[in-house]
Amino acid sequence: MPITLKALSRRQFLAGSVAAGLSLALRKGEVFGAEENLDPHRLSLLSDVHIAADGTHRERGVVMYENLKHATDEILGLASKPAGVFINGDCAFLQGKVEDYQTLLTLLTPLRERGLTLHLSMGNHDNREHLWKTVPDSESHVGEMTERQVAMLEFPRANVFLLDSLDVTNHTPGVMGDLQAKWLAAALDAHATKPAIVMIHHQPDERPKPSGLTDTKALLDVLIPRTQVKALFYGHTHVWEMAERSGIHCVNLPAVAYVFSPGQPSGWVDAHLQESGMTLELRCIDPTHPKHGEKVDLKWRA
Repeated sequence: MPITLKALSRRQFLAGSVAAGLSLALRKGEVFGAEENLDPHRLSLLSDVHIAADGTHRERGVVMYENLKHATDEILGLASKPAGVFINGDCAFLQGKVEDYQTLLTLLTPLRERGLTLHLSMGNHDNREHLWKTVPDSESHVGEMTERQVAMLEFPRANVFLLDSLDVTNHTPGVMGDLQAKWLAAALDAHATKPAIVMIHHQPDERPKPSGLTDTKALLDVLIPRTQVKALFYGHTHVWEMAERSGIHCVNLPAVAYVFSPGQPSGWVDAHLQESGMTLELRCIDPTHPKHGEKVDLKWRA
């Protein structure tokens, strides 16, 4: 499963280290935190936070720590809190150092103190072994996938399937792999009566020399014929963009950190699950960005 940071009470935080209470055990009823005004249909979607060990580190003119703190402060200020906060890969800056994750966990502690549950997925700048060292009892796997962090999370209006496309740390392309494809197909077939949302770090990429997911066809072969799959979320490109493939909404999440192309927004997405779709609102780090507050209504395919 992915690294899950469960809600942390203030008493736990004061009594122990920043790592107190971290766990990968995700049993039924443990998806949600303890915040009283928690909305079971609201999700906070983040990607590409690129946190370095030094919180003052600047890249492409951006202090990544400050950008993520802006996002977490906004989430903490919501009138109703999300049932899950997701970081869809590239949690660390470049090489996924232990010190990067220690800084990240410190930054995320206020969310956990407020009763929120966080889910961290793997991107190409992450390192599983280093993250396992940082988070106690996190080296947990599904079946034969000893080097992949995957999970299915149940919410009232949809199931969220988290995939792991990390191939080689600090190497751009990503891979799903045969075992993960088989797990995903079986998990989707076992939960076919509720809408399914799939999240993976690398974007679909069918070019001869892909910089995204190198086995995109294998992923689409699993998703397209299973009509319960309604949306595919990914990051990696540091672009906010929408597309559609055979009725599946393909959503490229923006980077919380820096952008590659001028004019692209840095930010996160406030998502609300509906009975037959999902509403997305872009929350830009720069509130003067023309796309700040942009809303998109996704309608599920039949």
